[in-house]
Amino acid sequence: MKKESILMLIAGVVLGAVLGFIGTRQYYADKAVQAPAPQPPAPTQAAPAGGNAPGGQEAFDPKEHEAMLAQIKAEVEKDPKNVEQRVLLGNILYDAGKFGEAIPYYEQALKLDPKNADVMVDLGVSYRNVHRYDDALRYFQDALKVQPDKKQALFNIAIVYGVDKKDKAKGLEALKRFQEKYPDEPAGKMLADEFAKR
Repeated sequence: MKKESILMLIAGVVLGAVLGFIGTRQYYADKAVQAPAPQPPAPTQAAPAGGNAPGGQEAFDPKEHEAMLAQIKAEVEKDPKNVEQRVLLGNILYDAGKFGEAIPYYEQALKLDPKNADVMVDLGVSYRNVHRYDDALRYFQDALKVQPDKKQALFNIAIVYGVDKKDKAKGLEALKRFQEKYPDEPAGKMLADEFAKR
């Protein structure tokens, strides 16, 4: 696959990943204020080098990430009807590139909230990233049944057909539909240019 193709594919999920990371970081910050730390740091423990991340935010601590992930998993187990926690857990795993692990949480969330088009798209992208293209297409199509103009679903259908399944005709058909709904969207032009090279 060409370098441009890889960059184009990544562009389709970058926005969702960035927004998910920001939301996840805020969730962790809120939880840290609400819950006491599981154990205080040892007196001999040094502060992380650099102290704060750029922009004055605290540096992201992988141990804190794992602790919060474990806490959310425990909350999911305790509350079988909590859609938000399942979506959050799916988003954290998605943002970490653990698409196969995110899938069951998104599926559970959809059983509880079967009209959630955002979760359908994230589940479709997760399936795409584990190379289950027909499952990905099914969830993108389901999202369009709920929200016929769902931008991410339309765009991802074009990518799966045109890039992953190498069906240029169906990819172009899906891209045309995307461009009709979103004529000023730069991603549509980029994907059209990519298809023209094939």
